[in-house]
Amino acid sequence: MNFNDLKIFIDIYETGSLNQSAVNLGYAQSNLTARLKNLESEQATLFFIRKYNGIVPTKNGDKFYYFAKETLGNLECLQKEFKSQGKAILISELLLNYDLNQEQSIDIGKDNVSVKKTKDIPTESLKNKYDIIYSFQKIVNLRGFKEDEKALKAFYLSSANHEHSETQNFFVNRDKNCPFRQKTLHDFSDTKKIIELDSFENIINYVESGKGIALLPEYLLKTKKLQKWDEKKKEIRYYKYE
Repeated sequence: MNFNDLKIFIDIYETGSLNQSAVNLGYAQSNLTARLKNLESEQATLFFIRKYNGIVPTKNGDKFYYFAKETLGNLECLQKEFKSQGKAILISELLLNYDLNQEQSIDIGKDNVSVKKTKDIPTESLKNKYDIIYSFQKIVNLRGFKEDEKALKAFYLSSANHEHSETQNFFVNRDKNCPFRQKTLHDFSDTKKIIELDSFENIINYVESGKGIALLPEYLLKTKKLQKWDEKKKEIRYYKYE
């Protein structure tokens, strides 16, 4: 027995006609009759008495009707509750901050947000069930998801009172899969002043305090005491799977 069997039973009960139910539900009458007989066999009882002008429910048929109505009613309520609980989202710290400050598509109070390091997201995405996944890395073998490639604007930023000098500290994330780190190492591979930090927030704090420079999302110019260290815009690509 499944929920669809209960829907079939309810329609047969309410119409009092296998023929009419077959029309209502889009089944062949022979298939509907077979489903009903199978349901009666599973419950070891007779739900209807067949007569020349239709079918009449037995006492057990009446009882099963109220059970089926209550069960499907409870299922509908539960489905509505699940939908109101928000979405399960997998995302990195940096992309979460970007969304909350720029895109604002995530409801932090309603959605169930799981924050992982960039390098861990592809593996984590295959372990658990998520409604939406944000990743700087392209994820393969992710069935049932639509991929949407996006890009965020970034610049090398420094503190508002930073002064240029020949020796600069460049901050990068320790996560070797971080695209901001990869871009920085590519642009400044000849410098020895690359300093690794543990998190996005730590990098922002160090840059804002005037201790160095980092490639960061453009929106931080509006929320932090930062300025562009140079005017060369960088586009950092990321992927949204939904």
